[in-house]
Amino acid sequence: MNKRTGVFSVMLFCFVAMVAYGQDSFIRVEIKPEHAKVNNYVAFPVATTIRNTGAAEQSVKVWSCTFPTQWVADNPLVHVNLVGCKKNELVVVKLNSGKVLQKVLSVRVELDPGGDPVESATFRLGFKAATFETGQENVPIWSQPVTVRVTK
Repeated sequence: MNKRTGVFSVMLFCFVAMVAYGQDSFIRVEIKPEHAKVNNYVAFPVATTIRNTGAAEQSVKVWSCTFPTQWVADNPLVHVNLVGCKKNELVVVKLNSGKVLQKVLSVRVELDPGGDPVESATFRLGFKAATFETGQENVPIWSQPVTVRVTK
């Protein structure tokens, strides 16, 4: 009987750990480039939305002015333009169920100048919550993929 209780306890612990670890799954990231056609090496605006899709309030940690540093692209040809600032503060944004945090990023595509005069670039942007913790795993929450046509 003790062996069964031990196995049940381990299984219950694993389940609770998975639920606790997966809490960020109630945050969804969406992106929308302002233009479907962009110029190579030229920055273009991308609207970002961080949405609470869960029933409970979620907290999202963002930097007050270096918000772009919290974003990564899954395509090595796509780059998020960074910004400098004098005073950067960690801000905790509380999102009730269904509420969103919206900001605009400056993004650029850097294709090889040779080849076709018009190509396309498909990419996702991943949001990483701000943290002071060193060594803490900070896995991005990825957006849906989008494609832009790039004129060289």
